[in-house]
Amino acid sequence: MSKKMMRVSGVLIAALSLSACVTAQVMPLGPNVVRIDTMARGMFAQGKAVPETMTRAARETLARGYTHFRLSDPSLGQNGGFGGNGSSNNGMAEGAGVTVTMFHDGEPGAKNAFDAKQVLTQYPEAQ
Repeated sequence: MSKKMMRVSGVLIAALSLSACVTAQVMPLGPNVVRIDTMARGMFAQGKAVPETMTRAARETLARGYTHFRLSDPSLGQNGGFGGNGSSNNGMAEGAGVTVTMFHDGEPGAKNAFDAKQVLTQYPEAQ
């Protein structure tokens, strides 16, 4: 392998090890309730768990035909998130979890709740 190819390979390996990986799991709990657990791993994923969780909550709300949502039972984690061992390619991980209750516009629960469409405009980078 030439020096140039070795150098390019080294740069690619370094870039991949620093890359960001953000995943979210959605668990339905009822007709208008879901639990969202988000894990962000990697150097460039730091600070992305909460925006991804908010964006996912908004998308789930709209996909189920609702317009507003409230968050409850929040959990935040660093280097291991929700009971994990904290292992990732570079040791950096953060997590966010929340129960999302969804409402139609005009329902009593929608008052002072997050407007799903507005949340999506507030977090465009997480989409």
